[in-house]
Amino acid sequence: MDLSQLENIIAIAEEKNIARAAERKFLTQSALNQQLLRLEKELGTPLFERKYHSLELTPAGNAYIMTAREMLKMKDDTYKIIQDIARNDAGEISIAFTPEKGAIFFADVYTAFREKYPKFTFRTYEARVPRIMQLLLKQEITYGLITYSEHNIKESRLDYIDLAREYLILAMPASHPLAYLARESNDELPSIDMSLLKDEQYILASKNTNIRSMIDYILNTHNISPNILIETGSSITQFNMVRNGLGIAFLPQSYATPTDGIVYFLPEPHQSWMRAIAYKKGTYISKAEKYLIELFKELI
Repeated sequence: MDLSQLENIIAIAEEKNIARAAERKFLTQSALNQQLLRLEKELGTPLFERKYHSLELTPAGNAYIMTAREMLKMKDDTYKIIQDIARNDAGEISIAFTPEKGAIFFADVYTAFREKYPKFTFRTYEARVPRIMQLLLKQEITYGLITYSEHNIKESRLDYIDLAREYLILAMPASHPLAYLARESNDELPSIDMSLLKDEQYILASKNTNIRSMIDYILNTHNISPNILIETGSSITQFNMVRNGLGIAFLPQSYATPTDGIVYFLPEPHQSWMRAIAYKKGTYISKAEKYLIELFKELI
């Protein structure tokens, strides 16, 4: 089943540029441009509006791309069904995950998956959750390792497989005068009176992120206007700055590893999210993909 023309037009739509799309599809710019012109002549309407440095989809182009992606999805699902019937243990899985922890989870799962399915390959992307959702809805990927919460609700056009709930925790240098409260507690993650921390120096997640919405909710609940040392999109950076005694930070619970340099608390009101695998509704899940999902469940 040769659907290369659909793939080529989708590449133009995604790259918004003939030259970049041609390079991506290993075609000459002239050949791809002629293919597009022939298709538009056949359809009797342009698929793209030609702008100075960009090609933007027309309403007809949007309709074509939407149908093209559905057709390619049908092809992929059909191939996966046939592979399962034929017991063919080879194929490709496209998956996106978040930088840092998502990438670590995937690397750990990949080793175990390859032992059982050595002939499978992966097409991977690293992106933040909002971008992963876009990739899923556009059918540029099949699976996304994402999170959702009351601050980041489910997308109705996707199905979700829940993996594990994770809480937002507060990390404090072990040298901090209040660190003894964690060491003296019998709880794995003790609570702390946030009013004691109103004058602290905070290392916070970047604005307009899901985790920052949770942090702001906690701080606002306790009427704390934080003294912000730095804002960063990297939890690893926050972790290392706390370990170096530069301030306190809110981190995902999965960062609470045994260390002499940091103690941890569970701030109130408790904030959490669900780690999950998301995919477009109606997607056929092959035997190999089911095994991959089970590995994620075991790890996370």
